[in-house]
Amino acid sequence: MSRKLYSILSLFLLAAILLTACGGAATEPPAAATEPPAAATEPPPAATEPPPTATEPPPANPLAEYGLPDYYPAEYISVIEGSQQEMETVSDGLLVYSIMGESNWAPVLEAFYAKFPWMNGKVTALDLGSYEVFERYYSESASNARTGDLIVTSSYDAWQEFIAKGNLVEYTSPEDAYVPDWSKLTKGMYSFSSDPMILIYNKQLVTSPPTSLADLAALIAADTETYKGKVTTYDVLTNATGFAINWFWLKKAGEPGWETLAQIGAATPTRQSSAGNMVNAVISGEALAGYFVSAISVFPKFPDAEPVLGWSYITDGQPILVRGMAITAAAKAPNSAKLLMDFVLSAEGQIAVSKGGLTAYREDMAAQANRHLSAITEAVGADNMVYFFLDPELLDQAVKDAFLQRWDTTVPAPSQ
Repeated sequence: MSRKLYSILSLFLLAAILLTACGGAATEPPAAATEPPAAATEPPPAATEPPPTATEPPPANPLAEYGLPDYYPAEYISVIEGSQQEMETVSDGLLVYSIMGESNWAPVLEAFYAKFPWMNGKVTALDLGSYEVFERYYSESASNARTGDLIVTSSYDAWQEFIAKGNLVEYTSPEDAYVPDWSKLTKGMYSFSSDPMILIYNKQLVTSPPTSLADLAALIAADTETYKGKVTTYDVLTNATGFAINWFWLKKAGEPGWETLAQIGAATPTRQSSAGNMVNAVISGEALAGYFVSAISVFPKFPDAEPVLGWSYITDGQPILVRGMAITAAAKAPNSAKLLMDFVLSAEGQIAVSKGGLTAYREDMAAQANRHLSAITEAVGADNMVYFFLDPELLDQAVKDAFLQRWDTTVPAPSQ
């Protein structure tokens, strides 16, 4: 091959190599994507309100562990804590001056101790005379000696003097809205119970059982000699309960009531210092009948006395002995006294009161009580109920003296 031809072929080969090197890309374009790429998602809209925060748990009820009703205010815890402290520092605990015996108090204190264990065995409830509770308080408080923290009695003349002297603590119980108006005698003074004063008679000797004082008066008028000295009642001149019963009964009955008592007075009733003496006299036959007798001395005699002892509510005016209850200004354990008072006024406490032979009155536990005021009201009628109350006239000594003098003449004692 000539040199010229060889040079041409070399140049052609070099050009082919260079062309191949520069055109090494794929001879076909890449396939188009079958779906367009997803558009970027929009950010979620901002919340119009911030997410709710966790709710705070309600504060614990500080009274829950003591089983108190929901209507007790939270600040009542100060009474409970005060009572607990008192029982650690007051050596003789809670002292009560009352006119009830151990059997009346036993179920009340048993239930009270079960509810408030730190009070267990720390309550002393004395059984004193209606006036004695105040006489003892005045004497002890005057010398700064230990005296009653709580008083329970039915002598309303003495109660009003006690209040006038500033000795009553004005306290509103959490139970105040749940007890009837007549039981709230004044601020800080409530009724412990509502006990009837009744008629009793010897069933074997009295053939026409009386159900009213008018009935008893008629029996005496028909056979005065048989009943002479054979009727018994309280001595109004010396017994505070007897005085209060007659005062309030006559206040409601008026002059017709005085006339009825005059007819009974023809029998020259035997005057007694206690209901127990009256009951024993009727059971033994020493007396044929008794009137204005405290039911708490009668009912415990049954069923043993059933063959002999008869009784009736008084349909022409049923006295209801309202046992006033209040905390004293000289109390050394005032918080514990509040605790006991509030318990007595509670539904649970009123049930316990009825178990002790007294008459409960709180309306919401009538079906649970052994004895309840509703049964008395049903028997005699609401208009014939005679409640004790704080009567301003009792503070007038001249009025009291005139009343006692008239009663003494109207219901004379047997001649000696």
